[in-house]
Amino acid sequence: MRRFVKILTLSLLFSQILTPANASISPINLDNPRVVPVFGRIQLQGVTVDAVWSGYLYSPRIIFTAAHSNYAFDNNRNRILSGMAVDTVGKPNSNAFDYSGRVKVIKTFVGDYKPSLAGVVNDFIVYVLERDLVPISKGNLLTAEIEKELVAAQSEVRIHGYGEYQDRCPGQPSPCKPLTDPKMRVSELPRSPTGIMKLVAPSYFPWMSPDWITSLANEVLVSDNPACSGDSGGPVTTVYKGTTYYLGSALNGSNTRSCGAGRVDDPTKAMGYFSPVYKHLDLIKAAEDFIEANPATTSKTTITCIKGKSVKKISGANPKCPKGFKRT
Repeated sequence: MRRFVKILTLSLLFSQILTPANASISPINLDNPRVVPVFGRIQLQGVTVDAVWSGYLYSPRIIFTAAHSNYAFDNNRNRILSGMAVDTVGKPNSNAFDYSGRVKVIKTFVGDYKPSLAGVVNDFIVYVLERDLVPISKGNLLTAEIEKELVAAQSEVRIHGYGEYQDRCPGQPSPCKPLTDPKMRVSELPRSPTGIMKLVAPSYFPWMSPDWITSLANEVLVSDNPACSGDSGGPVTTVYKGTTYYLGSALNGSNTRSCGAGRVDDPTKAMGYFSPVYKHLDLIKAAEDFIEANPATTSKTTITCIKGKSVKKISGANPKCPKGFKRT
């Protein structure tokens, strides 16, 4: 239990303060058209606060993100909801200040998200939206076969998210501020932390104990973890044979600097890991079945139409005035 407590989980970032992303360690990056901001409310030390984290738009109504942005564990390691953990999702690559176009989450699907010796595992959740966020085809998902090739080649991967974009204390040892510091910053736009992050085998981290390795046997390990708070749930992606694949949701880990919120500065010890998406195809199928049984709702608009002294109110998804009437 003591070793579990020492693990740094890269949790969601609270968004009372948002400032433009302009520092070099996490530059703005809009080349992934599926990165979305997620907005909700959580309980922090008994206080309800607004929060923003990151997600991946798999299809028009389906979002993938990290379960730890919705759930916590009590003293007995029972899974509990973190307050009103999710509310709406913004459009891909939209500004975190932009409230237009957000769509409500109406259903969630989570699997066996739980604590283990080395940290939480199966950290993956699927959101279903009330209606389409934007028209988009389904994303390409990692398979077990592709994963083996990527790990053997130590393939480079990237994360995108709305997390912190600058070091809290450049030149100072970490951690320099507590995780609940109200001055923590979340990017207005998605960014991608700099640094080379690779998929690796457990042997890449000789300091990991056999018990740790066993507890993370069903997770995918990542080297040189550059993620910061707020990147939670953002997509981990790579290009495989010319096609971009979604691998899983960012990101848990140990020994990370995390923009000054972590514990060490040595990138060779900065282990990250995530739950591969192919282990959660049952959740995705359940979400798709739910969508089939619950067609998207359409927002109604009301317009006023006039013909002489006659006035009519017309409502609908795309209302039009009757013949002879003019819209005011």
